[in-house]
Amino acid sequence: MCRKKLRIWRPTLEFSDLIALMLPIAAASGWYVARRQESLRKDNPQNPLTTAYRRGIRYLLEEKTDKALETVGKILAQDSDAREIQLTLGNLYRRRGEVERAIEMHSGLRKQPGLSEEQMARADLELGIDFMKAGLFDRAESLFLGLKGSSAFDREAQQHLLLLYQQQKDWHKALDCVLTLRRFQKPRHGETAAHFLCELADEAMQLHRLKDARDLLGEALLDDPRSVRATILKGRLEYANGEYRQAFDTLKSIELQNPAFMAVVITMIGQCAGRLGIEDQFESYLDDLYQRYRIISAAIERADRLYLQRGGLEAADYLLPILVETPDPLALNHAIGFLARDSMSGTQRLRQLQSLLEGAMSGSQKFCCERCGFGSVDLYWRCPSCRHWGAIRPTGPFSSLIFVEAQDKPD
Repeated sequence: MCRKKLRIWRPTLEFSDLIALMLPIAAASGWYVARRQESLRKDNPQNPLTTAYRRGIRYLLEEKTDKALETVGKILAQDSDAREIQLTLGNLYRRRGEVERAIEMHSGLRKQPGLSEEQMARADLELGIDFMKAGLFDRAESLFLGLKGSSAFDREAQQHLLLLYQQQKDWHKALDCVLTLRRFQKPRHGETAAHFLCELADEAMQLHRLKDARDLLGEALLDDPRSVRATILKGRLEYANGEYRQAFDTLKSIELQNPAFMAVVITMIGQCAGRLGIEDQFESYLDDLYQRYRIISAAIERADRLYLQRGGLEAADYLLPILVETPDPLALNHAIGFLARDSMSGTQRLRQLQSLLEGAMSGSQKFCCERCGFGSVDLYWRCPSCRHWGAIRPTGPFSSLIFVEAQDKPD
């Protein structure tokens, strides 16, 4: 069951998380101090490094994590040959939201002499992530691009570039990035070339560059023939251009891609049918959609048309066996509305019931993310919560109740 409200996630670290992060740092710094400083032996317990190390452990055990971090930082500052610990400490600062301190730590590491090529690349990667977290996108991009060709960090840098370009809505660069990445591995958040081509097509349509939009959508469907989004945009483009037969056929083809999304385009298919004068064919198609996939919204659309043609009683009679099988509140609301407008008795009570039902359904979700459970009235192609592409599906009366395909489920 999808959640009806979006839970805003805020990055926090519990004490147990900090312990897990700090103990390796404390242990590593203790090992480092013992190895590097002979004066740490018991015969010299007053050595400043010994004192600082003991103080850091005490702060950690007392849950004074800020002071513990500061103390460990002082230990590392007395000798530059503790690079792995400095990287880890910088990452911890970043996770705590102290981005400026993370930048300072990673920048200082990059300036140290004698870094190996891999160490410099790792420092560049971490500093780039710091800059990205701070909103300094130009600096982050420069560092990530500088890692191109790095055997150890090229792919990870490309992943961060992909996220950065999406934040900036630079779909051309995001497209190049995802094409590069997919030669090595699957992008982390469901990014596909088809989605970015659709973003560019959407922008072109808003600027009335219809030929460019058509070409981009053709590329999207070549890249991903199952792209429902590209097909919807193509149908809208054809409808706007007066190509009603093409739009009708295009939107119906979504049934072959994923029938669950038919509910999204039923109204537009009906508009095409009206333009073409084939309402009877469309009504038969609605019956067929419900019979094959149990899409409640198709039955509601069919009942609405029956009401206009034959009145409320026939429309309600059409919905009644469907409600017995699937007591959906939206369909029930429509049935009550038909009776309220048609009945000579009890009309006021029926309208009151309909009003109560409408109130209960107000703000109810039509779409749901299969990965994080985010629910929405509107269709998003990228989940606003988990930021995953293509994970949101129609739900409730706006979905297919019986069509389930394994390959449409999240990994």
